[in-house]
Amino acid sequence: MMNLLEAIDARHAIRAYTDEPVAADTLAALQSDIDACNAESGLHIQMASGLDDAFLGLKTHYGRFKGVHNAIALIGRASGTGDAEGTPVSPAAAALQERVGYYGERLVLRAVQSGLATSWAVLDGAETVPAADAWWTLDDGESVVWVIAFGHGARPGGRRRSKPIEELASVADGTGVDAWPDWFVHGMEAAMAAPTSLSQQPFHFTLNADGSVTAEALDGLFAHVGLGCAKYHFEVGAAPHKVEWRAA
Repeated sequence: MMNLLEAIDARHAIRAYTDEPVAADTLAALQSDIDACNAESGLHIQMASGLDDAFLGLKTHYGRFKGVHNAIALIGRASGTGDAEGTPVSPAAAALQERVGYYGERLVLRAVQSGLATSWAVLDGAETVPAADAWWTLDDGESVVWVIAFGHGARPGGRRRSKPIEELASVADGTGVDAWPDWFVHGMEAAMAAPTSLSQQPFHFTLNADGSVTAEALDGLFAHVGLGCAKYHFEVGAAPHKVEWRAA
């Protein structure tokens, strides 16, 4: 099995899938990872597989999907998750979106390690699906924040693009990239490969004088979800260095 850095390099947003079923042992491993993520995060992540249409006929906020038979619903509780363009309506909603991004991307990379294709998506109108028709279960106050499609990709991923590292990161003393610690550079290289809506990369990482790192969401579509994805990638890239996060 590929390691996490290899999975970061191999991950692409794939929106078309074949009808080939996902192996039972792969699904079992994913479910084990979901259980671990739920225990750590307090989220209510759920998975479905082998459906005719895992998106239940709902439109996606961005991008067209085909043949989605398997999906992971990233579910949590907060008072208002965001407006139509993904801007959180409260600090609690921002924290929920970041947590969804962090743990959702952890599951994405596990799926990629197993040889599967994946893509993030927002399902418009998920909250209107009758309980009898939905494959997920919502407790009081919960909502489907994002979903992850997964399966065997029908086509390869496209070319990944990124802003320069100097636009996405800085150090408190103002030194240039050549003087940055290796672990910080490697963390940023991994963060630069994280999925964000429309590849906007609306985040900035700062290495503070005490060695801690501050990661901030900037203006952009679903920026806090993208920040959570980028923070998980950063930790993978910076390893074995243990990242100490400082709140913005």
